[in-house]
Amino acid sequence: MKETPETKLCKHCKTQIPYAAKVCPNCRKRVKGGKGKWIVLALIVAVIIAVVATQDNPQKVGEVDSSTHGQTTPGNESTTQPTSPEKTQYVVGDILRDGDLEIVYIASGDYVEENQALQPKEGEKYIFLQFAFANRGESGDISISSFSFDCYADGYAAETHYWNDQDFSATLSPGRSTTGYICFAVPENAQKIEVEYTPNFFLSSEKIHFLFEGEKDSGFQYEPDTTPSQDAHQVGDVVESDSMKITYKGCEIYTSDNMFIKPKEGYQYITCTFEFENLSDADQYITVYDFDCYADGLSCNGCYIRDDVLSATLSSGRKTSGTVTFEVPVDATVIEVEFLSNLWTGSRVIFNAKPQ
Repeated sequence: MKETPETKLCKHCKTQIPYAAKVCPNCRKRVKGGKGKWIVLALIVAVIIAVVATQDNPQKVGEVDSSTHGQTTPGNESTTQPTSPEKTQYVVGDILRDGDLEIVYIASGDYVEENQALQPKEGEKYIFLQFAFANRGESGDISISSFSFDCYADGYAAETHYWNDQDFSATLSPGRSTTGYICFAVPENAQKIEVEYTPNFFLSSEKIHFLFEGEKDSGFQYEPDTTPSQDAHQVGDVVESDSMKITYKGCEIYTSDNMFIKPKEGYQYITCTFEFENLSDADQYITVYDFDCYADGLSCNGCYIRDDVLSATLSSGRKTSGTVTFEVPVDATVIEVEFLSNLWTGSRVIFNAKPQ
């Protein structure tokens, strides 16, 4: 069997980085993974969605109210009532529902790439579409990925530009939300640009169409959800979940000695340390990808910048300890890290990740 290499070459700064890294720890640019991994992940997500999600057709449920600056309160309630279920093409300001998933088309415009090595081809430009996603269901996770979006300029497929640092890809547990951008390279003289979103490639061929109309901004934003989860565990707690015993050993602000590893302006790194013990008779697998972080209800990016990240296969009675690190807003009121303890049931363990 072919062995997995320990490192790979970052195509941007040309340094060797951990093979599993999705973001280069030196230049902080996104590194695309292999297609095979995404196919496997998509299959798993499709199975979960088939079990826990409703199969309603996408429908428009409202528009952003500019008089309230586009803000909506957090929670599982729909922001509006259905008004136009037959709409097939959406524009900036539209709010729609696809089952338990709420989608808001926030803004669009030209995207400026600061990295000189990643400029568009001659005769092309980068555009962006900004979205907000929220899981309005009462149970079951929803996975959002930029890989589910395709762009067409005057009917021709356009290339996705994956290297922006505000990607919205996330796994949302009930009540959680995420915002971000998807970028494409299109001809400068393109007349009609459409973006298609496939909510569930394996269960339906149905697509949601978003129309690009140049520089537009609805001003939409979710109001911060500053209510902490009642069942959130604190540092020092020991909890048994499914077949694992979890000890929450610490939470701190992390500062890297590497000058190239710095958080975005207005953000900081927080690191949580855990110990896991396998209480079952079967092997258990622990990785940093089992964790998600939310700051005031919004999904935060995971950062794979330390050499003690959680990653282990535990036989019965064995233990491991390690860290998970996320990039969170400095002014966040409530920061929570969730561990997905059971992929099939969606069971999660929540930890208070606000450094003291």
